Amino acid sequence: MSAARRALALVTLALAVIALLPPPAAMAHPLGNFTANRYAGIVVAPDIVRVGYVMDLAEIPAFQTLRSLEQDGGDPDEGVLDAYGGRTCQQIADGVTLTAGGDAAPVTVEASRLSLPEGEAGLPTLRLECELVAPVALGTDEVDIAYTDANDDGRPGWHEVTAVGDGVRLAASDVPDATISQALEAYPEERLQSPLDVQAASLTVVADADADQSGTAVAAGGPVISRGLGAIDQAFTGLIAGRALTPLFALTALLAAVVLGGMHALAPGHGKTVMAALVVGRGGSGRQALALAGTVAVTHTIGVLTLGVVLTVTQVAAPERLYPILGVASGLLFAAVGGLLLRRALQQRRSGHAHSHDHGHDHDHGHDHHHDHAGLTWKSLVAPGLAGGLLPSPSAVLVLLGGIAVGRAWFGVGLVMAYGVGLAAVLVGAGVLLVRAQRRLAGRAERPEAARIRRLMGALPLLTASAILVLGLALAARSAIATV
Repeated sequence: MSAARRALALVTLALAVIALLPPPAAMAHPLGNFTANRYAGIVVAPDIVRVGYVMDLAEIPAFQTLRSLEQDGGDPDEGVLDAYGGRTCQQIADGVTLTAGGDAAPVTVEASRLSLPEGEAGLPTLRLECELVAPVALGTDEVDIAYTDANDDGRPGWHEVTAVGDGVRLAASDVPDATISQALEAYPEERLQSPLDVQAASLTVVADADADQSGTAVAAGGPVISRGLGAIDQAFTGLIAGRALTPLFALTALLAAVVLGGMHALAPGHGKTVMAALVVGRGGSGRQALALAGTVAVTHTIGVLTLGVVLTVTQVAAPERLYPILGVASGLLFAAVGGLLLRRALQQRRSGHAHSHDHGHDHDHGHDHHHDHAGLTWKSLVAPGLAGGLLPSPSAVLVLLGGIAVGRAWFGVGLVMAYGVGLAAVLVGAGVLLVRAQRRLAGRAERPEAARIRRLMGALPLLTASAILVLGLALAARSAIATV
């Protein structure tokens, strides 16, 4: 059996194994595994204002919070969790300001409830529900009520406020009476790219004996999206938890991680378009394509392991802020490479070294039309390789943290490394195919009638350098927008 057939059989087997594995039952936050989401449902009665406050932490902040509550290296017990819930609800109450008729109403905690819904990679999410109350005396006249939430901790996420009356009528309100996120249980698909960000409310209430006495913030209907990652990410994160870790399953999971890493490499990301342009435009070799892909995979794996360790030992690290910064750095690094290559290409054309002359010479039929000073060098592979792997995959970080959480840190590291191997394998394969295609095109350019191909080959360094510069700037700009 040839090597190609063996590789195909291996991939087919791994895909079959993945298909046979039961899909993970848990779902993750559609807004991201770094988010902290908040909802406040205000209910105004004649003598009291109630606020049903929900804080929903995704897997990463929940992991950091629970690690800080561990007891002697073990998971926190129910008493510790209850104490944390009560303490945090009090902090939330302290961060809420409520006024009625211009007078401040003291906000206190009536009850708290904490739960740990299952998330991705065997990691729990954290949902804290606080019942806050504030006494008011509305009387019979119109009263203005103002609510402000200053508990935003800087993490990205969904912020929503609703308000209804219970024995009073809302004559005016700048917030709706229905929650479109089902109190952080489900989210409208059309708002995932622009999460709701409301943290204050202004109401005018009037005492009314005939007003609705339901006292609940109703849930709005409409399309919602389930809380889940992409199919590839779900399959990958599902490998770490929920199954007995037998040698057979471990080997199967590692093989599946290789295939999933390769499938992930086919999706947008990792600057593959930029690296493809680099290989094609600068006359790269198969070995250089291997080195470029290997640098990407190694950088990506080191980034995942480093971030996993940092998140494990400290709560200070904020990956939701780090990711956009890394994205900007990656894009600028690509743009710098593109700018350098563009300058070289322009200098080459001005000095007549573009090698685009229609020559009929036969002094060396082995000449491959690539000058060493214009093509790729081993040193020039470092920057784009680092840029391509600079942004760790969130699903790989989840797998590592999931392994740490269930006492399988070594297995999580193995899966992350296998994922990187699959990523590198696909990038290498793509690079080798591009190199072969370029050499075939260069061979056709040798023909006397192939003047157009020769002009294209001569312009290729300039075109690809421009593409690298533009794509790098686009990546940096997109990441910079996320930091705003």
